[in-house]
Amino acid sequence: MTMKRPLNTVIELACLAMVLAMTAAALCVYHADGRGLLIFTAFIVFYVQLPGQWLVRLAGIRFEHVPAVLASGFFTGWAFVTLQYFITEFVPGDLILYGTGPVCSVIYLITLALSRRGDAAQRLEQRSWLTPSFCIFLVLCLLYSMMLTQYLYLSPSVDQTITMNPDKGFHLGLINSLSHGYPLECPWFAGLYFNYHIFTELLYSVPIRLFGLTADTLLFTCGPYMTVYAFGMSLHAFFSELCRRPERAGLYCLAVILSNIFIARGIDRSIAFLFIFRNENVAGYGISCAMIVVVLLHRWYQKHESGLALRPFLILLGLVMLNTGIKGPFGIVLVASMWGTFLLGLILRRVRLRTILPLILLSAGFYVIYAIVLGSKGQSVSAGESLIALANILNITFYKAPLIALMKSLGLPGILRYAVLLAAFTVCLLTAFFLPFVIGYIRELFLVLTGRKEFDFTRVVVYAASLVGFIAMMLLNYHGHSQIYFGFVTVFFAPLIAFWFFEDMEEHRGILMKLVRFLFVAALVLSAAGLASFLYTQSAEAIDSADPAAGGGKYKSISHQEYEAMRWIDENTAKDALLATDRYYSVSPKKFDVTDRWDNRFFLYADYSNRICYLAGAGYNLPARDWQKRLDRIKINNRLFDPADEERGELARSLGVDYVVLSKRFTDAGDLSNPDYRLCFSNDDIDVYEITE
Repeated sequence: MTMKRPLNTVIELACLAMVLAMTAAALCVYHADGRGLLIFTAFIVFYVQLPGQWLVRLAGIRFEHVPAVLASGFFTGWAFVTLQYFITEFVPGDLILYGTGPVCSVIYLITLALSRRGDAAQRLEQRSWLTPSFCIFLVLCLLYSMMLTQYLYLSPSVDQTITMNPDKGFHLGLINSLSHGYPLECPWFAGLYFNYHIFTELLYSVPIRLFGLTADTLLFTCGPYMTVYAFGMSLHAFFSELCRRPERAGLYCLAVILSNIFIARGIDRSIAFLFIFRNENVAGYGISCAMIVVVLLHRWYQKHESGLALRPFLILLGLVMLNTGIKGPFGIVLVASMWGTFLLGLILRRVRLRTILPLILLSAGFYVIYAIVLGSKGQSVSAGESLIALANILNITFYKAPLIALMKSLGLPGILRYAVLLAAFTVCLLTAFFLPFVIGYIRELFLVLTGRKEFDFTRVVVYAASLVGFIAMMLLNYHGHSQIYFGFVTVFFAPLIAFWFFEDMEEHRGILMKLVRFLFVAALVLSAAGLASFLYTQSAEAIDSADPAAGGGKYKSISHQEYEAMRWIDENTAKDALLATDRYYSVSPKKFDVTDRWDNRFFLYADYSNRICYLAGAGYNLPARDWQKRLDRIKINNRLFDPADEERGELARSLGVDYVVLSKRFTDAGDLSNPDYRLCFSNDDIDVYEITE
């Protein structure tokens, strides 16, 4: 025992050194905005984290594990900022946004100082939760996130060939737009609003509004750290609060990251980790919040089953509202699984009727967000014509084509081929957790239904959510790749069920359990090798990105001259100026596909000049069948850059456009100056025209 503590300390210090080294590389090699990172960190602490913990404390909710305290406080504080944002929209000035967070933080710190119990402070000092395994988990998470974000990005003031995933530009546009206020009404289609990931972008927009940070600083520099923090603390809380062996929570977290769960399109590529750690899809925040909703629900039933305590309901309500705003499928799965668990409990006579109260409140929160915010008037979606698409999700798997060819060569009938594909997909979905999850799920179902095990409401919710998520992912045709997110609930709830199974069978020494444990470890080793392979291959791209001379894709870059023009716009024009531009981000204008919503996300210049996006999001929200509207929009936009169109100035004014940005790298339009267009900036790549009154 005397040797173990020094070894643990060495591992913890080594992990700290690795985090500092990664941060130093981001700041010194990739030119991340250090000042912006410090300001954003202070914002998260004093506007989100501490106020959230104060609200959780006011609600009467107490946790025994620090990660649960931090994660619940983080998401409650996030919901609190969301509420302040919308209240500010009805009150002149930003005083509420400026002052509420710091005031609540001071109150919370005074409360802690005056408290005789000092429960939270004592737990923070103990550090018993910060185990070597959890430290390694956090390092791997941060490395994964950096490899997909910060280490692929250089500030355009440093490098003229910066590379940016198209979704990030879309989110940059939403963040900038939200910093000017809500709603995000599309300037092209009256009554159409775009609100994709509205609550995540809303949180990012507040420090822009209050402290003058830029959207790309938040998304590229600060995003990886916030993602790892939210996901790491929530996953630890999920295990420590819901398992019988909370001291193993760090080890359980490490097993999750090593499992490289939900592998698809490549033996070393994890779709789940890609979407969680790459930031622009914000799935990490959504699944983290879903886990904390379950943790809080568990705590409420554990402490208040004998009576009605309304205060925690408000916290849960706010969290589910936020959760559905981050990623709708997670909210759908949670609400459906809770009602299913309640009905099953009534049938088995294992729950009381008053259990319906939190379900009604949670469902009400879900409905409010979907009906009023996410489903606001004119909101369009990108799903196909059909609601049901049986097993369409199998198309994302890398093995489907060769496996089908093999089975056809063997003469297997269609129904059998489908069963094999489904089984293979499920194995890749859960990787190392597949076997213990399946066995543990069947065993638990049998024990509960036969009355041999207690009907634990939140525990059954976890089982139900895993099943509902999997079925929804296999059956529904939901908003393009968003169908994947139903399965994310299964992916990240399955490890908990697997660990429950291992804990229940801990003393079982039979051959079957030995075989299950052996296969679990073997699968974990193989998946960890896949994770190592990904990090190794991704590091080569990260190294190339650190060298401006390495070059970049023409339509995924912005030149020094273009960036110079954006800086001029940012510094010399009104903050609510609306831009029109011919610079499409990811494809050449000649190859622009009006039927493809992925080509209709944003204009790059609006992102980098920190202005409301003119075209961003409008086409993205239109389903494929509305391609004619996209085409009409492009034709209208082209008129703004046509020197032969004498009415272009009147058109610009009717559209509310303040500046027309001509990219001479892509359009040979010549001089657009006329009484309506005043040339106010020019360099080798850009001409900027102000629309006169």
